Amino acid sequence: MTLLKKLQWSIGLLLFFFVLPVIAGQLPFNKQASTPIKQPEDKQVVFAATNLEEESELEKTKEQTPESTPKSTSEPTKEQDPFKVLLLFTHSQEAYQPMVKAVKGKVDVYDDKTNIYNLQGAISKHFSMNGIQTDVLDVDVMKVMKSEGKTFPQAYNTVRPYLSNRLQEQSYNLIIDLHRDSAKRNATTTMHNNQSYARIAIVVGAEHKNYRWNTAYAESLSAAMNDIVPKVSRGVISKSGDNVDGRYNQDLAKEMILIELGGIDNTEDELNRTIAVIGKAIAKTFVTESKS
Repeated sequence: MTLLKKLQWSIGLLLFFFVLPVIAGQLPFNKQASTPIKQPEDKQVVFAATNLEEESELEKTKEQTPESTPKSTSEPTKEQDPFKVLLLFTHSQEAYQPMVKAVKGKVDVYDDKTNIYNLQGAISKHFSMNGIQTDVLDVDVMKVMKSEGKTFPQAYNTVRPYLSNRLQEQSYNLIIDLHRDSAKRNATTTMHNNQSYARIAIVVGAEHKNYRWNTAYAESLSAAMNDIVPKVSRGVISKSGDNVDGRYNQDLAKEMILIELGGIDNTEDELNRTIAVIGKAIAKTFVTESKS
């Protein structure tokens, strides 16, 4: 081997050993994992308001989203409507002898001033004390009858259009037509705890479609009154047949009754005690039930 070839061979070996590490460093299987590879984190994206105004808008959005707020299963509380009673006085000038005598010095069973119609203030007061709202059909029926030349049997037909119009305008829980009985004191007075009370009777006309409804109201009230003051109610009287009205305008409302409040001999104190019992009985029987 010539000197030139030896020199070329030596230079080739030097180049080989110089280049080999560089080449080896580029091979994938020879790389060293000197530092553990950090895996990318799953980051939760949070949308934040940049100012108070935007934050407020976001809160509104949450409130409007059905999933963000549990649905309420309770209904809003509705304020209980008052128990409403309508009073009317078909025989408006029926009077009580002791009361007429105290005012005029004479005995009479009908009077244009001192009569059952003028008891409406006392009735409303006692009813109000028991949570009952009272309206009055403000018409002196017997005064209207006299002005129109009508006779006594026409009283129910005279008051009927007034009552009908009122019932078209407003609704009531109970309607009471108040009268004074013509019976004497022994039938219309009772004693309880050393106090005298005017007895009542409830009259129901049996010749109309609402008869059973009216009777149910009447019997409930009668029983409740007797629970408070024994025998203060003479019970429920059903009327039909000849020489009676048979309706007493009760066909206009299922919750209408006619009450005979005392008789011709009862005093104002006796009437007031019984009116108080009527108010308590209505509250016990109807008002409490309507709120339960």
